Amino acid sequence: AAIHTLSASGMADQMLLRKEGSDDGGLAVFARAMGAPGDRNAVDLFLNAGVTYKGLVPGRDDDTAGFGIVYARVSTRAANLDADTAFYSGGAYPIRSSETALELTYQAQLAPWWILQPDIQYVFNPGGGIPDPNRPGRRIGDAAVFGLRTMVTF
Repeated sequence: AAIHTLSASGMADQMLLRKEGSDDGGLAVFARAMGAPGDRNAVDLFLNAGVTYKGLVPGRDDDTAGFGIVYARVSTRAANLDADTAFYSGGAYPIRSSETALELTYQAQLAPWWILQPDIQYVFNPGGGIPDPNRPGRRIGDAAVFGLRTMVTF
């Protein structure tokens, strides 16, 4: 028997305010959405939105600052598996629900060929509330993530 799956996704990216004297600088917004069948996907809804500003810092016209939010909903089928696990194990077992993350980033164009990008994220309910391996029966705690990305173009 063939399995038919219908997933949907969409994306919007729009410049709202162009910086005077710039072709691509200014304030922009973006949004993405994805939905997938919950009977075969651990995440059945994913939403992402944010704002960016290119040229925010005077004299740094090629730099981009950004803030975003991400939401992922755990499917009912995956949450039901957690509930069954809790029931049959006879103990406390967290039931996954959703994960939300906030992100703040700054992309610095240090040279025409080199970009350096620090990034800070705060994740609420990581993995939708996965169990903490060090504390059985409890969810893993919220997490702060600090990163640094570099891109070199030749």
